[in-house]
Amino acid sequence: MKLEDVYDSEAEAEALAAILDARYLGMLAATHEAVGSALAPFPGFDAEAFRLDDEATRRILAESAERVVLINDATRAALREQLQEGQRRGYSAFELAYGVPNDDYRGVDHLFAVTWKGRAETVALTELAQAQAVAALDRYAASGVVDEVEIVEHEDTDEPCASRNGTVVPLSARPLPLHPRCRMGTIPRVRADALA
Repeated sequence: MKLEDVYDSEAEAEALAAILDARYLGMLAATHEAVGSALAPFPGFDAEAFRLDDEATRRILAESAERVVLINDATRAALREQLQEGQRRGYSAFELAYGVPNDDYRGVDHLFAVTWKGRAETVALTELAQAQAVAALDRYAASGVVDEVEIVEHEDTDEPCASRNGTVVPLSARPLPLHPRCRMGTIPRVRADALA
């Protein structure tokens, strides 16, 4: 049995991109509106420079497409490993698919039923967090009044997330989520001269 028999990489990538692109566009628009509303009262805020343009949208969608490929690669690698191990052990197509419990071989079905259970939610949460982080940083930069952000890790207690919670970094550092389901956010630090 070949990987191509159970997994169509191109179709999977197209389906993921179709799902994620719409969510990225929605998150970009919502973040743009929220940041613009919060910064509008500050002197020095340039509403014209802050507009949501096609270049920003295209860049975020391109990043999404790159992550879709990584998701797809990870899926293919796990499937390939199961199939190669099953073939090495001499299992039938049925055994490759459904496993051989007595030999502690779980099979392809186990990947979908157990290992990747909740995977759709994980992908959605991770990609939305990434889109929100990128959109917020871009909007902060476009505002003209933000040079630094404070990293907020919410309830993440794993390392290195916990150690960067509360850290103030230059906007140019572009802090982003570090792992799937990362709950990182940023709080803009408005320049002192913009408050005058």
